[in-house]
Amino acid sequence: MINLRFFLLSFVILSASACVIQQPPSHQTDVQHPVSKQVPDQHVAMQNMDTRFLYLAAQSALKEGNRTLAIELLETLVKKDPKAVDPHIQLTTLLLTNGQTGKAKAHLDTLLAEKDLQPDQREQIQLTRIRLYLAESRSEKALDAITGFLKAHPSHIQARDLQARILSSQKRFDEALAAINTAIRKKDLPEFRQLQAQLLVKKGDITSAKASLIRMQELAPDDDTPVLMLSALALKENNNAEAEKVLRAFIADHPEALNVSQTLGKLLVQEKRLVEAILIYRDIASRSGNNPEILRQLGMLYFQHQDYAEAEETFRKLIEAHPDDVNRFYLAASLEALDRNSEARDIYEKIDDSSPMAIDSQIRLAAIDISQDKLDKASKRLQKILKSKPAHLDAQIMLSSIRLIQKQYRQLLDETDDLMGKRNLPARLLFNRAVAFDHFKQYEQVEAMLNRIISRQPNNAEALNFLGYTYAVQGINLNKAIALIKLALIQKPDDGYYLDSLAWAYYQKGEYTKAASTQAKALKKVTDDAVMYEHYGDIMWKNGNPEAARQAWQKAIALKASHPDQLKQKIKKGLK
Repeated sequence: MINLRFFLLSFVILSASACVIQQPPSHQTDVQHPVSKQVPDQHVAMQNMDTRFLYLAAQSALKEGNRTLAIELLETLVKKDPKAVDPHIQLTTLLLTNGQTGKAKAHLDTLLAEKDLQPDQREQIQLTRIRLYLAESRSEKALDAITGFLKAHPSHIQARDLQARILSSQKRFDEALAAINTAIRKKDLPEFRQLQAQLLVKKGDITSAKASLIRMQELAPDDDTPVLMLSALALKENNNAEAEKVLRAFIADHPEALNVSQTLGKLLVQEKRLVEAILIYRDIASRSGNNPEILRQLGMLYFQHQDYAEAEETFRKLIEAHPDDVNRFYLAASLEALDRNSEARDIYEKIDDSSPMAIDSQIRLAAIDISQDKLDKASKRLQKILKSKPAHLDAQIMLSSIRLIQKQYRQLLDETDDLMGKRNLPARLLFNRAVAFDHFKQYEQVEAMLNRIISRQPNNAEALNFLGYTYAVQGINLNKAIALIKLALIQKPDDGYYLDSLAWAYYQKGEYTKAASTQAKALKKVTDDAVMYEHYGDIMWKNGNPEAARQAWQKAIALKASHPDQLKQKIKKGLK
């Protein structure tokens, strides 16, 4: 049989690491202001700025990711000072990056006409012209130009990088590698070894790529790039142990290498080695001055490890410095896991309706309502969510579970029917629908729901048991039923409900001795289930033990069986 109590009442806290948090869109300065006066005012302000401040403001805008403002500042600068070559080169490159090829070409022509240039400035202008050829889809022209450039500057890192990118984009890996090898013979630089490794990876030669990265490590022992690339290659080959070894070796000599430590932490999390990951993230948090993102990851790790007291402490520390709704949500979730529902509720309720955590907070409030048997209140919360987001699966799962508790089977099926066209639906939602169909004895639909679960989760014990029991109830596919239930029992060998399912399959197949011994084991595990005692009575009757059968049926009545009159008839007349 199936243990519905487990499914209807097991409302657990959603894993913090599984929550998808969409941060609210930031107000970028690229967005035009609706008040038209602001644009000319800003333009006038730029015109009055000193060129030095214009340049610094442009760099600040670039740092913030605001290329449009940076371009405007640099354009103002070069108008005020046409001899400012370096800002002019930067402006041209930015225009190319921003897709403004025509304007970039005009500025490039101006730069090329300039006679009083430093050698490094002329090099940068030549490289910008090559990038312009690429932007104009003139790859061969760009390649010819860069080949000429490299004859004069064979060890120029940017030029070699451009050449490698052009050739590899055309799948001409051997030519790209030959060019890099030429550069290495001239001067063995770590940057060239990195390019070489990247090309070898694209070509599929992982062994040679590793050799290039090891040489890069020798040339730049403090650079974390080759270490991160080597660990990534090891992971690509499913060699997690090698990836971990490489990372730990570097950290031993460079404990301040936070990127490497974080990569190791992620690897440990992936392998579910949470205690070790927590130690790594603790160290990173300490070394980074309690960086908020690192602290949040640490708090989530504590949460996953069910160390809710540490999670609470971590999120409280975060809220002191960054009192945002994301941190409040995870603090509340930690308190909820500690059974401090009243404190958790207060925090959830203070999360703003416009917050990215608003819906998740309402779902957790609904879970608290359910734990306090306030099912109608929980339903209203979930229905409000589903009114605006009908495909919100967490809300659908929770509402469908409430429908099962309230025995509103038809409503459950109607409310979830539109979701059935979606792929990869959560197993719990499909299982809840299977229970509802089982109530109506629509066994084909029960089978369809459970098969959808098993096709994706072949070791899902509850689905395997339920499907086997469904066959046993109908007296069909009994060999398959027994095989399915035995698979479930591999996952949970001591589950009394699964043993009951197996016993009933044996009973339906006429193997009454096996059924009796199996059901006796089931009743040692579960001692208060009326259906299981009724099954035992039927089995004992078929085994020729009417007294034991009547005692079992009487026990089922005492346990509030749903059909006492039928059981009384069995006690009086036995089985037909």
